[in-house]
Amino acid sequence: MKKVTITLFTILTLNYLYASEVFSLSLEEVLTNAVQKNPVIKIESLRTDAAHTIYRENMYRYEPQVQMGVGRSSVMNSSDNQNYNASLQLTETLPTGTNIELRGSVEAPRQTQVLEPQRGYQNRLGFTVTQSLLQGLNPNANLAPLRKARIDISLRKEELAGYAQRLLADTERAYWELLLSKRELTIHEQSLELAKRLLYESEERLRVGRIAALDLATIRAEVSERKRHLIDAQTAYLQRQYRLVHLMNTPELWDTKIVPADTIFEVVKPDSLHYHLKAAKKFRPDLRQANALVDKGELDVIHTRDGLLPKLDFFISMHGTSYSQSFSEAMRSYSDPSGVIEGGLTLSFPVTQGGARERHRRAQLSKEQLCLSIENMVRLIEYEVRSAYAEVNRAYKQIEAASVTESLQKEKLRAEEEKFAAGKSTGFLVLQAQRDLIGAQIEKARARVAFSNSVTDLYLKDGTLLERRGVDSMR
Repeated sequence: MKKVTITLFTILTLNYLYASEVFSLSLEEVLTNAVQKNPVIKIESLRTDAAHTIYRENMYRYEPQVQMGVGRSSVMNSSDNQNYNASLQLTETLPTGTNIELRGSVEAPRQTQVLEPQRGYQNRLGFTVTQSLLQGLNPNANLAPLRKARIDISLRKEELAGYAQRLLADTERAYWELLLSKRELTIHEQSLELAKRLLYESEERLRVGRIAALDLATIRAEVSERKRHLIDAQTAYLQRQYRLVHLMNTPELWDTKIVPADTIFEVVKPDSLHYHLKAAKKFRPDLRQANALVDKGELDVIHTRDGLLPKLDFFISMHGTSYSQSFSEAMRSYSDPSGVIEGGLTLSFPVTQGGARERHRRAQLSKEQLCLSIENMVRLIEYEVRSAYAEVNRAYKQIEAASVTESLQKEKLRAEEEKFAAGKSTGFLVLQAQRDLIGAQIEKARARVAFSNSVTDLYLKDGTLLERRGVDSMR
């Protein structure tokens, strides 16, 4: 039974370690794959592109409009009184509340009928300018939809930046967790070898009668237990690799063993707390979104305030008509300065203005709510940055403490092995010292990865992760 168990374990280990292709990836490569291939990033990018189309659509509100028409008119029950007509009209609205209209038309009789003076070619030209004097006069109110569309682009970009930061943070954590699994796997492999070596030495001692057979039971149980831990470590490595492949969206790597190329990360103290707090107020995507929403709310207030004014427009219109037996003569007749000039004012307003007042009040309340939300968000951001900064300091100190513990446990194991060789210790005490060293080594690896993750979390909380990882093009 013992021989079969060891053979199956060996098969499982070799299958895990050597059956798949080994692929080495650096942290930079992992982050690049995550940003470029993750489908949600592409979805958020399309939303940003859609916001650009809305902005351009609002720009085209002020482009000139051309209207053309052709037709025929006739008197009922008469085949002689038929005329053809064509018209052309050009209009444009400006952000200043100015509406310009240029129109022209020509009416011609049927070519087969006899042209009479009163039924010859008739051309009309007209020019009208209408200027808003109250509602619609303020360019800031008229351009509010365009500026709101521009703010929407900023909002979409900040949403994209926020998701990209979270994706980078998750991917970076997954990378270091995979590195930790690799380190734990190595430690468990080494610990198993130590236990096997102790078992072999103890069996040799049993042959010469230096130890009792009962002592081997404890060592064999420890070997079996360490095999179980090694299998768990292999499975954990595989699961963390799957998570990394998922975040990178690289399905071609599902059956490939990924080995982190960056095995050493710099352990340095973070910048000052004041620096990170200041950076958070500048770079946090959610705070930048909130400020953009306040700007958008201010535009709503301006737009609805303009709606409280009555509509008072000044207009001036010039138009003239010419008649002739031919089209060319009708055009030449415009040299005659005769024509009509009209001008005046038009006033219109609701009786109570109740709807406009409520819309304006709602815009004011919405803006006030957004301002209060920003105040609360700033408080929350300061709390998050301070907590993340404290965690970085704690993790930094834990690395030093874990290193000291590891050194002491090595000395302890060395002492027990020397005692065991001299016959002054037992295999159980050696195994216990080995377990203590294994735990210290794993804790040191975890402390280093915890420090790296805490730094990543701090950069996520102060909003500088994109810039620090060279992916600031998301904004």
